Order: sequence, then structure tokens, then C-alpha cells
Amino acid sequence: MDYGLSTVRGVDIFPPPVTWMPPNCILEVDDVLREWTWREPFDFIHLRIMLGAFTEKEWDIVYQKCYENLKPGGWIEQLELDAHLEADDDSVPGDSMAASWGDVTFGCAERSGRRIDTLNTMSSSIERAGFFDLKEKISKWPIGAWPKDKQLKEAGLINYHMWSAGLEGWGMWLLTKFGTPNPWSPEQVQAYVGKIRTELKNPKVHAYQRARRVWARKPLD
Repeated sequence: MDYGLSTVRGVDIFPPPVTWMPPNCILEVDDVLREWTWREPFDFIHLRIMLGAFTEKEWDIVYQKCYENLKPGGWIEQLELDAHLEADDDSVPGDSMAASWGDVTFGCAERSGRRIDTLNTMSSSIERAGFFDLKEKISKWPIGAWPKDKQLKEAGLINYHMWSAGLEGWGMWLLTKFGTPNPWSPEQVQAYVGKIRTELKNPKVHAYQRARRVWARKPLD
């Protein structure tokens, strides 16, 4: 495939904050749960970081629409992240705020009806939709500039800023609606995520999150 001649369509439910795109890229605002109106089937469909976007039944609808709108032999690919923060040493101890984040948000998300364990469920869901020849790769994404490798250090720094900027937004709705034993106040959420930011900022904390990439194809017949 000549990617220079390909047309790339990016779809989201909200307008993207960009002012320029390459001429072969088209950004569209649409709801993928509704009827797909693109006239030509796709060669490749990529889904990325959509934790909490859909209910379990809605995910089945999305994968089925992907299957129906791919050419025979076309590929689907999905990349998702784990909300749990880990470390291969003792720098993210079990009693830390950072270590609690994954279980706290997983529980809230499950009570909301929009689970965020897509990392663990997408493989079976994709196969259930009819795709085959499924493969996957698990990676560790560092959070912070602690890796010695130059490329991982840069990636970790970017990921830290993503976490630092995103924590309050990720947790506010979940915790104020579905926190236990009672819904949290906004002030409690802000204090909680502030402590996590402080922990992750410590260069002695070697935190990472797991990422899983899954790809599979539609049968030729």
C-alpha cells in the first residue's frame, strides 16, 4: 500500500483542537454507534485509547460495524492502556496514592456501566465479531523521565505530562458520581490527584503503565 496515496479519516465525537492537517487526512465529527455513511469500505481501521467510551453492548456494536465496513482481508487494530500504575522495584508501594488509582477508577467505572478494562477484553471481543489471525503485543509505558534509554526517557516525560494534566479530568466524573463509600466531593478528588502528581514527579519513582496493541483481519471470503 502506498500510504502517500491513502486517505486517512480521523473520527471523534468532539471537534479536534487542530488548525492544520496533511492534505490526505480528514478529521470528522461523528458518532460511530450510529449508521456509518462512508461509501467505500476501509482497508484498515484503528481504534486508540477509548477507555470508558462505550458500554459492553456498545463495544460489540462498534466491532461489528468495523467488521462490516472493512474490505475482505482488511485489518483492525486497537491500542489501549491500563489505568494501573506499576513499578518493577518498590518505588510504587501498595499503600501509595499512585498504586491505588487503578483499582479506585476501575471500581467507579464498573459501577457506572462503562468499564475501563478494555485492555483485557478487546481481544476476545474482536474475535467474537468475526476477525481472525489475531496477534497482540504488550508494552510498558514509563511515566516520568526516569528510564536511562534516551528514547524511553523522552516518551516517559511526555507520558508524565499527559498524566499530570489528565488526572483530574479522568477522575472527577467517576469519583464524584461513583466513588465509595459515598461520592467524593470535587475538593477530595483534587486533593487525591494532587498527591498522585507529587508521587509521580519524584524521579525515584519508576512508574509505568501497561499498553496492549491488538491487530486482526477480516476473512477474504
